[in-house]
Amino acid sequence: MGETVRKPVSPLIEFKKSRHKHFFLLLAAAVVLNYFYLFHGISPDQQEWYNVLYGLPVINTLILSVLMAVIASQSVDMEHKGAMWNLLPTLESRASIYLGKILYGFIYLTIFCSLQMAMVILMGVHLGFAGSIPFHAIGVTFLAELVSGMIVYQVQCLLSLLFSSQFAALSVGFGGTLTGLFLAYISTKAWTPWSVLFSLSPVGMDYDRASRTATLFLRPITVPEILTALLYLVGFFLLGLYLFTKTEQGELLAGAHEHRVSHSVHSGLPVELIKLKRNPLWIPFVLIPLISAVIGTVNFTQNQDVLKNTWGDLWTQQSLFLGMFFLAPLVGILCSLLWRMEHQGSNWNLLLTVTTPAKLVKDKWLTASLLSFLSIGWIAMIYLFTGKILGLPGDVPELFWIRMVSAVLCLAAITAVQSMLSMLFHSFAFPIALAFAGSFAGLELTVKGAYYASPYSMLIYGMGSTSITGELNVPVLLTSCCFFILSALAVSVLALKRMDVRTHV
Repeated sequence: MGETVRKPVSPLIEFKKSRHKHFFLLLAAAVVLNYFYLFHGISPDQQEWYNVLYGLPVINTLILSVLMAVIASQSVDMEHKGAMWNLLPTLESRASIYLGKILYGFIYLTIFCSLQMAMVILMGVHLGFAGSIPFHAIGVTFLAELVSGMIVYQVQCLLSLLFSSQFAALSVGFGGTLTGLFLAYISTKAWTPWSVLFSLSPVGMDYDRASRTATLFLRPITVPEILTALLYLVGFFLLGLYLFTKTEQGELLAGAHEHRVSHSVHSGLPVELIKLKRNPLWIPFVLIPLISAVIGTVNFTQNQDVLKNTWGDLWTQQSLFLGMFFLAPLVGILCSLLWRMEHQGSNWNLLLTVTTPAKLVKDKWLTASLLSFLSIGWIAMIYLFTGKILGLPGDVPELFWIRMVSAVLCLAAITAVQSMLSMLFHSFAFPIALAFAGSFAGLELTVKGAYYASPYSMLIYGMGSTSITGELNVPVLLTSCCFFILSALAVSVLALKRMDVRTHV
């Protein structure tokens, strides 16, 4: 009598927690992004199968890492709410809970990899790729994605466990993704958990600098590469299991002991900035642009036989990944953080008794926009400082300053859209995943010349991530920005006025 009944390990509780979180929609979006990257505009060259299999690690170092980070964040986030950390172990052992989370992530990962490989085979046959289907290479790539995806998932579970704020966990994950992508262009060795996928790829590339031609070939996966991947996989699993089962609430969590009391109930700061006090918000906005700049600068200095020693080429290298893939999700993290308090408990009902929907939406947007504008200033400072250190000839292109103003306008549009998404979706991570998907779609729109069709494509176009001296149609950019800002703010206000507010505990 009175004994707690321990249930066997099951991911079912995790699937129940993820109801209405649209994760299967994320899986579908990830597969669609894979399709556009791998097959859109592909030309016959007798190496189509190798081209696709070589491109998979490139695109999935980004997509798979983000997908696993979002799923892990959602899986662990509930344990940080209220007394759930102490309540759940009364129903199941902590080891069972952790193993359930691992199995939950593995199921999602297997579904994604299966859909992706099925798409690769079907599209290859449909497009008439030369040669027979390389089932062995496809199988090796499938296993490589399972191993690398689970490594990243376990790392993100650890980060989400250590940081009660998912803002910090996701920011570290995005920084690791960017670093792993950069290191993959230098070496195929698994220097970080985010680099494992490249090290296990069955297709290698031999680049001839003299002729500027690349030859793809099948390569054997070496024993050290396999052992390194297994070391990451088993090591992070055991570390996560130990910390999850041995740590009491607040013992290890970053920021858990920061219960500082304000000296006054009043403050001169706006209310949205007060909510961000003592939050390590500045870390990703400082470090990720800095990492991107370091990556771009190294690539710029190491490829002077291809690039020109000019301010323009330095800018494209420093801002390429940042403008295309990472700046919009950073804004998404910020907006999710700003709306996080409203989604907890009965804060919606309480807040709407003391303010109006229009003021609430406006304050959120202005706060996110202000902090985003500061990041553009930081990016510009890094660029100018780097150029001076490298001793680049001539002056900074005059168009650069117009590009910075354009980037500010585009970020204002993105913050409006991301603020709307963060308000509509209770999940902290889902709007951030949408920002990543929007960035990929924005790249496709920019290539097709339809940069005005989304705020994410406008950022790529406005920043000049592909060419600082390229075309810049300011009137169209300004009109499009105003449209997205006004539309997103109007939808947000109307949604707050008309929809019933659900209480989330």
